[in-house]
Amino acid sequence: MDVCARADLLNKELIERIESLKELSERAQALPSFAEAIEKGVVAAVRAELTRCFRLGVRLESWLNTYQPPLSSGGNAGVSAEVQDGIFQNVHAMTSSSGDALHRMLAFEKEHATMRTKCTSEQVWLRYKAMLEDNQMHDLCKSVLQMQSELMLIGNSLLNNLQHLRADQDSRVSAMY
Repeated sequence: MDVCARADLLNKELIERIESLKELSERAQALPSFAEAIEKGVVAAVRAELTRCFRLGVRLESWLNTYQPPLSSGGNAGVSAEVQDGIFQNVHAMTSSSGDALHRMLAFEKEHATMRTKCTSEQVWLRYKAMLEDNQMHDLCKSVLQMQSELMLIGNSLLNNLQHLRADQDSRVSAMY
C-alpha cells in the first residue's frame, strides 16, 4: 500500500466511518421501534455501514501485515511486540465484530420469518413479534455503538504509535534470520 493510499485510509476513511456511525447511532436511538427503523432506512444504512467497516478492517489488517515481519506475528516496526499485537488485535476485533453484527441481523430476520410461519395463534405471534423487534432494535443500537467504539480505539492506538509504524526500507527478509 503506497503512502497516499495509507494516508487516505487513515486520514479519510477511518474518520468518515467514525462520523457516519455517530450519526447512525443518533438516528437509531431516536427511533422507538425496529419497524420504524426499517421504514426510515436506518436498518439498511446500518447494514451498509457495517459492510464498509468490515472492508475497512480487512484493508487495515492488510496494511498492518506489510511490515516485516508482520505485526500479527509479533514483528518489530519500532514498537514492542505487545503494542503491535494490540493494534492488530483491535483491528481484527473490529473486522470480526462487523461481520458478526451482519450475521446477527440476518439471523434475526430468519427468526422472524420462521416464527411467523410457525405461530398458529395470532396473540402468541404478536407477543413474540414485539419481543423479537425489541431485541432487533437493541442489537441494532448495540452494533452501531460497538463499531464506533472499536473504530475510535483503532484510531487512538494508531495515532499514539503511528510514528513507529513505518516499513524499514533497508531490511531484507533474509536479515530476519
